[in-house]
Amino acid sequence: MNSQIIFDLPANLNNTFCDFQSSYIKATVNNGDGADIKFSGGGFPSCIKQIVLELGGQTLFSCDNWNTLYEMMLSLDTSASFRNNAGQRLFGAGGDFDGATIAHTTNNSRQVVFPLVLTPLMCNRYFPLIGRDRLRIRIILDTSARSLLGAATDAEVTITDVALVTYNLELGSDVMSMVAANSGGAFKIAMPSYQHHQASLSSSATSLVATLGFSMSSLNRILIAQTRQTAVAANNHIGNRSRLRLNRFFVTIGGVKYPMRDVQDLGVAATTTGAGAEPFAEALISQRALCAWSHDSSIAVDGGFAVLEGAGNNSGATGSFLIDLDLESQRVAGGESSVGLVAGVNCIGQVVQLTMEYSASATNDHVVDVFGEHTILCSLDLNTLTWSIAV
Repeated sequence: MNSQIIFDLPANLNNTFCDFQSSYIKATVNNGDGADIKFSGGGFPSCIKQIVLELGGQTLFSCDNWNTLYEMMLSLDTSASFRNNAGQRLFGAGGDFDGATIAHTTNNSRQVVFPLVLTPLMCNRYFPLIGRDRLRIRIILDTSARSLLGAATDAEVTITDVALVTYNLELGSDVMSMVAANSGGAFKIAMPSYQHHQASLSSSATSLVATLGFSMSSLNRILIAQTRQTAVAANNHIGNRSRLRLNRFFVTIGGVKYPMRDVQDLGVAATTTGAGAEPFAEALISQRALCAWSHDSSIAVDGGFAVLEGAGNNSGATGSFLIDLDLESQRVAGGESSVGLVAGVNCIGQVVQLTMEYSASATNDHVVDVFGEHTILCSLDLNTLTWSIAV
Protein backbone atom coordinates (compact mmCIF):
# COMPACT_ATOMS: atom_id res chain seq x y z
CA MET A 1 0.00 0.00 0.00
CA ASN A 2 0.93 3.66 -0.46
CA SER A 3 2.88 2.87 -3.64
CA GLN A 4 2.27 2.83 -7.40
CA ILE A 5 1.19 0.41 -10.11
CA ILE A 6 2.15 1.39 -13.66
CA PHE A 7 0.90 -0.07 -16.96
CA ASP A 8 2.36 0.95 -20.32
CA LEU A 9 0.13 0.14 -23.27
CA PRO A 10 1.99 -0.38 -26.54
CA ALA A 11 1.88 2.11 -29.41
CA ASN A 12 2.27 1.71 -33.18
CA LEU A 13 -0.02 -1.32 -33.35
CA ASN A 14 -1.35 -1.61 -36.91
CA ASN A 15 -5.12 -1.10 -37.22
CA THR A 16 -5.66 -1.96 -33.53
CA PHE A 17 -8.13 -0.44 -31.08
CA CYS A 18 -8.69 -1.19 -27.38
CA ASP A 19 -12.16 -1.71 -25.87
CA PHE A 20 -11.68 -0.46 -22.31
CA GLN A 21 -15.30 -1.15 -21.36
CA SER A 22 -14.49 -4.84 -21.81
CA SER A 23 -11.08 -4.63 -20.12
CA TYR A 24 -10.08 -4.97 -16.49
CA ILE A 25 -7.28 -4.99 -13.95
CA LYS A 26 -6.71 -8.05 -11.83
CA ALA A 27 -4.49 -8.37 -8.76
CA THR A 28 -3.99 -10.40 -5.59
CA VAL A 29 -4.20 -8.61 -2.24
CA ASN A 30 -2.18 -10.29 0.54
CA ASN A 31 -2.61 -9.81 4.29
CA GLY A 32 0.69 -10.08 6.18
CA ASP A 33 -0.69 -8.72 9.44
CA GLY A 34 -1.43 -10.77 12.55
CA ALA A 35 -5.14 -9.95 12.37
CA ASP A 36 -7.89 -9.92 9.76
CA ILE A 37 -8.37 -6.89 7.54
CA LYS A 38 -11.42 -5.77 5.59
CA PHE A 39 -12.04 -3.66 2.53
CA SER A 40 -14.32 -0.70 2.95
CA GLY A 41 -17.77 -1.00 1.39
CA GLY A 42 -16.46 -0.17 -2.08
CA GLY A 43 -13.96 -3.04 -2.14
CA PHE A 44 -10.42 -2.80 -3.52
CA PRO A 45 -11.04 0.24 -5.81
CA SER A 46 -11.52 2.26 -2.60
CA CYS A 47 -7.79 1.70 -2.00
CA ILE A 48 -6.85 3.74 -5.10
CA LYS A 49 -6.04 7.30 -4.12
CA GLN A 50 -5.17 8.66 -7.55
CA ILE A 51 -5.32 7.62 -11.20
CA VAL A 52 -3.11 9.35 -13.76
CA LEU A 53 -3.30 8.74 -17.52
CA GLU A 54 -0.37 9.97 -19.59
CA LEU A 55 -0.46 10.08 -23.37
CA GLY A 56 3.03 10.75 -24.68
CA GLY A 57 4.23 13.87 -22.90
CA GLN A 58 0.68 15.04 -22.09
CA THR A 59 -1.50 14.35 -19.08
CA LEU A 60 -4.83 13.01 -20.26
CA PHE A 61 -6.30 12.60 -16.76
CA SER A 62 -5.22 13.11 -13.16
CA CYS A 63 -7.68 12.85 -10.29
CA ASP A 64 -6.54 12.92 -6.66
CA ASN A 65 -8.74 11.32 -3.99
CA TRP A 66 -10.27 9.23 -6.76
CA ASN A 67 -11.47 6.68 -4.18
CA THR A 68 -13.73 9.30 -2.58
CA LEU A 69 -15.33 9.99 -5.97
CA TYR A 70 -15.66 6.25 -6.58
CA GLU A 71 -17.43 5.67 -3.25
CA MET A 72 -19.83 8.53 -4.00
CA MET A 73 -20.79 7.16 -7.41
CA LEU A 74 -21.08 3.64 -6.03
CA SER A 75 -23.62 4.87 -3.46
CA LEU A 76 -25.49 6.86 -6.07
CA ASP A 77 -25.59 4.32 -8.91
CA THR A 78 -25.53 0.78 -7.51
CA SER A 79 -27.89 -1.25 -5.38
CA ALA A 80 -27.02 -3.05 -2.16
CA SER A 81 -27.81 -6.28 -3.99
CA PHE A 82 -25.10 -5.61 -6.61
CA ARG A 83 -22.58 -4.73 -3.92
CA ASN A 84 -23.32 -7.92 -1.97
CA ASN A 85 -23.25 -10.19 -5.01
CA ALA A 86 -21.35 -9.27 -8.19
CA GLY A 87 -19.44 -6.45 -6.48
CA GLN A 88 -18.29 -8.69 -3.64
CA ARG A 89 -17.18 -11.45 -5.99
CA LEU A 90 -15.34 -9.12 -8.38
CA PHE A 91 -13.56 -6.66 -6.10
CA GLY A 92 -14.56 -7.35 -2.50
CA ALA A 93 -17.35 -4.79 -2.12
CA GLY A 94 -20.07 -5.06 0.50
CA GLY A 95 -23.55 -3.71 1.09
CA ASP A 96 -22.64 -2.65 4.61
CA PHE A 97 -20.00 -0.22 5.87
CA ASP A 98 -17.34 -2.88 5.32
CA GLY A 99 -16.55 -5.20 2.45
CA ALA A 100 -14.86 -8.58 2.10
CA THR A 101 -12.53 -9.91 4.79
CA ILE A 102 -8.96 -11.07 4.12
CA ALA A 103 -8.01 -13.44 6.93
CA HIS A 104 -4.58 -13.47 8.58
CA THR A 105 -4.24 -17.26 8.77
CA THR A 106 -5.35 -19.56 5.98
CA ASN A 107 -6.62 -18.00 2.75
CA ASN A 108 -4.80 -14.80 3.63
CA SER A 109 -5.06 -13.41 0.11
CA ARG A 110 -7.86 -12.44 -2.25
CA GLN A 111 -7.95 -11.91 -6.00
CA VAL A 112 -9.76 -8.78 -7.20
CA VAL A 113 -10.88 -7.78 -10.69
CA PHE A 114 -12.21 -4.34 -11.61
CA PRO A 115 -12.58 -2.01 -14.63
CA LEU A 116 -11.10 1.50 -14.82
CA VAL A 117 -14.38 3.29 -14.18
CA LEU A 118 -14.62 7.07 -13.76
CA THR A 119 -11.79 7.74 -16.19
CA PRO A 120 -11.82 9.08 -19.78
CA LEU A 121 -11.12 5.55 -21.02
CA MET A 122 -14.72 4.57 -20.22
CA CYS A 123 -16.17 6.60 -23.09
CA ASN A 124 -18.31 4.69 -25.61
CA ARG A 125 -15.51 4.54 -28.16
CA TYR A 126 -12.69 2.23 -29.07
CA PHE A 127 -9.32 3.71 -28.11
CA PRO A 128 -6.79 3.71 -31.00
CA LEU A 129 -3.45 2.05 -30.33
CA ILE A 130 -2.07 3.09 -33.71
CA GLY A 131 -0.50 6.37 -32.51
CA ARG A 132 3.18 7.00 -31.89
CA ASP A 133 2.65 7.79 -28.21
CA ARG A 134 2.13 5.03 -25.69
CA LEU A 135 -0.61 5.30 -23.06
CA ARG A 136 0.65 5.04 -19.46
CA ILE A 137 -1.82 4.18 -16.67
CA ARG A 138 -0.49 5.13 -13.25
CA ILE A 139 -2.44 3.88 -10.21
CA ILE A 140 -1.39 5.36 -6.85
CA LEU A 141 -2.54 3.38 -3.83
CA ASP A 142 -3.77 4.96 -0.60
CA THR A 143 -2.54 4.11 2.88
CA SER A 144 -3.91 1.13 4.78
CA ALA A 145 -5.14 3.38 7.59
CA ARG A 146 -7.31 5.43 5.22
CA SER A 147 -8.63 2.78 2.87
CA LEU A 148 -8.81 -0.49 4.84
CA LEU A 149 -10.44 -1.57 8.10
CA GLY A 150 -7.88 -3.09 10.46
CA ALA A 151 -4.54 -2.39 12.08
CA ALA A 152 -2.29 -3.53 9.21
CA THR A 153 0.54 -1.24 8.16
CA ASP A 154 1.25 -0.32 4.55
CA ALA A 155 4.12 -2.83 4.37
CA GLU A 156 1.92 -5.66 5.67
CA VAL A 157 -0.60 -5.36 2.83
CA THR A 158 1.00 -6.27 -0.50
CA ILE A 159 -0.38 -6.34 -4.04
CA THR A 160 0.98 -9.10 -6.31
CA ASP A 161 0.23 -10.75 -9.67
CA VAL A 162 -0.99 -7.47 -11.16
CA ALA A 163 -2.18 -7.57 -14.76
CA LEU A 164 -4.17 -5.44 -17.19
CA VAL A 165 -6.40 -7.61 -19.39
CA THR A 166 -7.57 -5.80 -22.54
CA TYR A 167 -9.93 -6.70 -25.34
CA ASN A 168 -8.57 -5.42 -28.64
CA LEU A 169 -10.19 -4.97 -32.03
CA GLU A 170 -8.00 -5.38 -35.10
CA LEU A 171 -9.40 -4.14 -38.41
CA GLY A 172 -8.47 -5.48 -41.81
CA SER A 173 -6.45 -3.19 -44.04
CA ASP A 174 -9.35 -2.45 -46.39
CA VAL A 175 -11.75 -1.67 -43.52
CA MET A 176 -9.13 0.50 -41.82
CA SER A 177 -8.62 2.48 -45.03
CA MET A 178 -12.37 3.11 -45.25
CA VAL A 179 -12.55 4.22 -41.61
CA ALA A 180 -9.60 6.58 -42.05
CA ALA A 181 -11.07 8.04 -45.26
CA ASN A 182 -14.36 8.82 -43.53
CA SER A 183 -12.78 10.40 -40.44
CA GLY A 184 -11.52 13.60 -42.04
CA GLY A 185 -7.87 12.92 -41.30
CA ALA A 186 -8.26 12.56 -37.51
CA PHE A 187 -9.92 10.36 -34.92
CA LYS A 188 -11.74 12.65 -32.46
CA ILE A 189 -13.03 11.27 -29.17
CA ALA A 190 -15.12 13.22 -26.63
CA MET A 191 -14.36 11.82 -23.18
CA PRO A 192 -15.69 12.41 -19.66
CA SER A 193 -13.09 13.56 -17.14
CA TYR A 194 -12.79 14.88 -13.57
CA GLN A 195 -10.82 17.58 -11.82
CA HIS A 196 -10.43 17.69 -8.03
CA HIS A 197 -10.19 20.43 -5.42
CA GLN A 198 -9.94 19.97 -1.66
CA ALA A 199 -10.86 22.48 1.06
CA SER A 200 -10.72 22.28 4.85
CA LEU A 201 -13.61 22.85 7.26
CA SER A 202 -12.52 23.38 10.86
CA SER A 203 -14.61 22.31 13.84
CA SER A 204 -15.28 25.98 14.68
CA ALA A 205 -16.52 27.04 11.22
CA THR A 206 -20.16 27.56 10.25
CA SER A 207 -19.49 28.44 6.61
CA LEU A 208 -17.13 27.58 3.79
CA VAL A 209 -16.21 29.63 0.72
CA ALA A 210 -13.75 27.84 -1.57
CA THR A 211 -12.29 28.99 -4.89
CA LEU A 212 -12.16 25.77 -6.87
CA GLY A 213 -9.72 26.63 -9.65
CA PHE A 214 -11.67 24.73 -12.30
CA SER A 215 -10.97 25.77 -15.88
CA MET A 216 -12.69 23.86 -18.67
CA SER A 217 -14.91 24.55 -21.65
CA SER A 218 -17.76 22.31 -20.47
CA LEU A 219 -18.22 21.90 -16.70
CA ASN A 220 -21.10 19.41 -16.57
CA ARG A 221 -21.60 18.74 -12.87
CA ILE A 222 -20.03 19.26 -9.45
CA LEU A 223 -19.84 16.51 -6.80
CA ILE A 224 -19.03 17.21 -3.15
CA ALA A 225 -18.13 14.94 -0.23
CA GLN A 226 -17.46 15.91 3.40
CA THR A 227 -15.25 13.45 5.29
CA ARG A 228 -13.41 13.51 8.60
CA GLN A 229 -9.88 14.84 8.40
CA THR A 230 -8.33 12.21 10.67
CA ALA A 231 -8.45 8.54 9.70
CA VAL A 232 -8.82 5.80 12.32
CA ALA A 233 -7.38 2.48 11.13
CA ALA A 234 -10.23 0.31 12.43
CA ASN A 235 -12.98 2.53 10.96
CA ASN A 236 -14.39 3.22 7.53
CA HIS A 237 -12.81 6.49 6.39
CA ILE A 238 -13.10 6.82 2.60
CA GLY A 239 -16.75 5.76 2.43
CA ASN A 240 -17.93 7.63 5.55
CA ARG A 241 -19.38 10.95 4.34
CA SER A 242 -20.85 13.45 6.80
CA ARG A 243 -23.97 15.53 6.27
CA LEU A 244 -23.10 18.04 8.99
CA ARG A 245 -25.72 20.66 9.81
CA LEU A 246 -25.88 21.95 6.27
CA ASN A 247 -28.37 24.76 5.64
CA ARG A 248 -27.71 25.72 2.01
CA PHE A 249 -25.13 25.67 -0.75
CA PHE A 250 -24.58 27.13 -4.21
CA VAL A 251 -21.86 27.66 -6.80
CA THR A 252 -20.91 30.89 -8.59
CA ILE A 253 -19.14 30.90 -11.96
CA GLY A 254 -17.97 34.30 -13.14
CA GLY A 255 -20.32 35.92 -10.63
CA VAL A 256 -23.37 33.96 -11.88
CA LYS A 257 -25.10 31.80 -9.28
CA TYR A 258 -25.91 28.13 -9.98
CA PRO A 259 -28.65 27.23 -9.33
CA MET A 260 -30.45 30.57 -9.18
CA ARG A 261 -32.10 29.55 -5.90
CA ASP A 262 -30.16 28.00 -3.04
CA VAL A 263 -30.22 24.24 -2.60
CA GLN A 264 -31.47 23.99 0.96
CA ASP A 265 -31.17 21.38 3.67
CA LEU A 266 -32.67 21.36 7.16
CA GLY A 267 -29.53 22.10 9.18
CA VAL A 268 -30.76 19.85 11.98
CA ALA A 269 -28.93 17.38 14.16
CA ALA A 270 -31.66 14.71 14.16
CA THR A 271 -31.61 12.03 11.47
CA THR A 272 -35.36 11.30 11.42
CA THR A 273 -36.68 14.54 9.89
CA GLY A 274 -35.98 13.96 6.21
CA ALA A 275 -32.60 15.69 6.21
CA GLY A 276 -30.88 15.59 2.84
CA ALA A 277 -34.03 15.19 0.74
CA GLU A 278 -33.51 18.25 -1.48
CA PRO A 279 -29.75 17.65 -2.05
CA PHE A 280 -30.58 14.06 -3.01
CA ALA A 281 -33.26 15.24 -5.46
CA GLU A 282 -30.63 17.45 -7.11
CA ALA A 283 -28.27 14.47 -7.28
CA LEU A 284 -30.93 12.38 -9.07
CA ILE A 285 -31.54 15.23 -11.51
CA SER A 286 -27.83 15.19 -12.29
CA GLN A 287 -28.13 11.44 -12.93
CA ARG A 288 -31.23 11.96 -15.14
CA ALA A 289 -32.99 9.72 -12.65
CA LEU A 290 -35.43 11.90 -10.69
CA CYS A 291 -38.39 10.28 -12.47
CA ALA A 292 -36.70 6.90 -12.96
CA TRP A 293 -38.28 5.13 -10.01
CA SER A 294 -36.54 1.90 -10.89
CA HIS A 295 -33.17 3.65 -10.37
CA ASP A 296 -30.86 1.67 -8.07
CA SER A 297 -28.83 3.36 -5.36
CA SER A 298 -27.49 2.39 -1.95
CA ILE A 299 -27.55 5.72 -0.14
CA ALA A 300 -29.65 4.20 2.67
CA VAL A 301 -27.04 1.52 3.30
CA ASP A 302 -25.14 1.97 6.58
CA GLY A 303 -26.33 4.96 8.60
CA GLY A 304 -27.67 6.48 5.43
CA PHE A 305 -27.97 9.89 3.87
CA ALA A 306 -28.95 11.73 7.06
CA VAL A 307 -26.04 10.75 9.35
CA LEU A 308 -24.63 13.95 10.84
CA GLU A 309 -20.93 13.03 11.26
CA GLY A 310 -20.56 9.38 12.18
CA ALA A 311 -17.31 7.84 13.36
CA GLY A 312 -17.44 5.06 10.73
CA ASN A 313 -16.90 2.37 13.37
CA ASN A 314 -20.12 0.49 12.60
CA SER A 315 -22.96 0.40 10.10
CA GLY A 316 -25.18 2.95 11.85
CA ALA A 317 -22.30 5.42 12.23
CA THR A 318 -21.26 5.42 8.55
CA GLY A 319 -22.89 8.14 6.46
CA SER A 320 -23.49 8.28 2.70
CA PHE A 321 -24.35 11.97 2.24
CA LEU A 322 -23.19 13.60 -1.00
CA ILE A 323 -23.91 16.62 -3.17
CA ASP A 324 -24.26 16.34 -6.95
CA LEU A 325 -25.13 19.55 -8.77
CA ASP A 326 -26.09 19.42 -12.46
CA LEU A 327 -24.73 22.20 -14.70
CA GLU A 328 -25.71 20.93 -18.15
CA SER A 329 -28.03 23.38 -19.89
CA GLN A 330 -30.09 20.93 -21.89
CA ARG A 331 -31.64 17.61 -20.97
CA VAL A 332 -32.06 15.15 -23.83
CA ALA A 333 -34.52 12.32 -24.28
CA GLY A 334 -33.63 8.88 -23.05
CA GLY A 335 -33.29 9.39 -19.31
CA GLU A 336 -30.48 7.47 -17.62
CA SER A 337 -29.52 5.68 -20.85
CA SER A 338 -29.07 8.87 -22.87
CA VAL A 339 -25.60 9.97 -23.91
CA GLY A 340 -26.48 13.63 -23.38
CA LEU A 341 -25.03 16.75 -24.96
CA VAL A 342 -21.74 18.55 -24.35
CA ALA A 343 -23.62 21.51 -22.91
CA GLY A 344 -21.95 22.34 -19.62
CA VAL A 345 -20.84 25.76 -18.42
CA ASN A 346 -17.73 27.28 -19.98
CA CYS A 347 -15.59 28.40 -17.03
CA ILE A 348 -12.29 29.12 -18.80
CA GLY A 349 -11.04 32.42 -17.40
CA GLN A 350 -13.86 32.48 -14.83
CA VAL A 351 -13.66 32.31 -11.03
CA VAL A 352 -15.53 29.23 -9.75
CA GLN A 353 -16.53 29.44 -6.08
CA LEU A 354 -18.42 27.11 -3.77
CA THR A 355 -20.39 28.49 -0.81
CA MET A 356 -21.73 26.24 1.96
CA GLU A 357 -23.47 27.43 5.12
CA TYR A 358 -24.22 25.46 8.28
CA SER A 359 -26.57 26.08 11.21
CA ALA A 360 -23.86 24.95 13.67
CA SER A 361 -20.21 23.96 13.54
CA ALA A 362 -18.99 20.40 13.19
CA THR A 363 -17.65 18.35 16.09
CA ASN A 364 -14.57 17.25 14.13
CA ASP A 365 -12.36 18.86 11.49
CA HIS A 366 -13.41 17.85 7.99
CA VAL A 367 -12.05 17.93 4.46
CA VAL A 368 -14.40 18.88 1.63
CA ASP A 369 -13.59 17.12 -1.65
CA VAL A 370 -15.03 18.82 -4.74
CA PHE A 371 -14.98 17.06 -8.12
CA GLY A 372 -15.78 18.78 -11.41
CA GLU A 373 -16.98 16.51 -14.19
CA HIS A 374 -16.23 17.92 -17.61
CA THR A 375 -15.74 16.86 -21.22
CA ILE A 376 -12.38 16.70 -22.99
CA LEU A 377 -11.66 16.17 -26.66
CA CYS A 378 -8.80 13.92 -27.78
CA SER A 379 -7.72 13.99 -31.40
CA LEU A 380 -5.35 11.59 -33.15
CA ASP A 381 -3.90 13.05 -36.35
CA LEU A 382 -3.82 10.21 -38.88
CA ASN A 383 -0.98 11.80 -40.84
CA THR A 384 1.49 12.33 -37.99
CA LEU A 385 -0.08 9.74 -35.61
CA THR A 386 0.26 12.19 -32.72
CA TRP A 387 -2.33 13.09 -30.08
CA SER A 388 -3.70 16.49 -29.04
CA ILE A 389 -5.94 17.11 -26.01
CA ALA A 390 -8.43 19.97 -25.57
CA VAL A 391 -10.04 20.55 -22.15
